[in-house]
Amino acid sequence: MATTSKRSSPPIVTRSDGFPEWSHEYAAAWIGLLATHRRLTRELDGELEAAHGLTLSGLELLARLASVLEHRLRLSVLAGEAGLSLSRVSRIVDALEARGLVERQNCPTDARAINAQLTAAGLALAQAAQTTHLAAVRERFFDRLDEREIATLAEVFARFAPDAPSTCSAG
Repeated sequence: MATTSKRSSPPIVTRSDGFPEWSHEYAAAWIGLLATHRRLTRELDGELEAAHGLTLSGLELLARLASVLEHRLRLSVLAGEAGLSLSRVSRIVDALEARGLVERQNCPTDARAINAQLTAAGLALAQAAQTTHLAAVRERFFDRLDEREIATLAEVFARFAPDAPSTCSAG
């Protein structure tokens, strides 16, 4: 459902050389969102790597496995839920498997499918890394906002990802 409203300034302006660009307000919103995401992702990824030898994507896969019954999912389901390609998930699972954090298993109901099974070591690392990650997100993001701003962001982003709170298990 699209929301329409009257805006005080046009979203796109044309520079004197004819090149189109965002108006100041739109640039502050859009470019600010992109720059914030890029900076936070880089910082959070670096912290997880230093503390636990994991990337954000690796933590997401471990956390998704930790959140399901029997700690097991098909690789294709894991890829779909994480929004990653199957080949990327396969490479991440290779690295996690080499560390003894997950095991590949044949799917008993589909001979063509492979499951990722979280090991006890993987669950322990997922819990520790998730604790580190949530603390870092709070420090770098939420602690810079007041409760009203957090509520506003939740309302705004619910328009783009309405199921986010129920589907996000990697924070």
